[in-house]
Amino acid sequence: MQLNKISAIWTLAHVAAELGEDEDWLLDIIGEMETEDGVIRVYGPPLSEDGTIAFSAFGVENLRSRIDIHKANRS
Repeated sequence: MQLNKISAIWTLAHVAAELGEDEDWLLDIIGEMETEDGVIRVYGPPLSEDGTIAFSAFGVENLRSRIDIHKANRS
């Protein structure tokens, strides 16, 4: 997948709801991800220093893989 051709992004809240996962738990996982992994920060009104975390399609797939790894390590 070519990373510089992003046509849509999904917010953390949307992805968490779609995956049935807790946003706070996902934030811990996202802390391990880099921009190259398809995670970005979006800024806009209402202004927030932290912005909103969002994902490209590639980022959602990377997040799913990391979720699987974290769940496997819990056992």
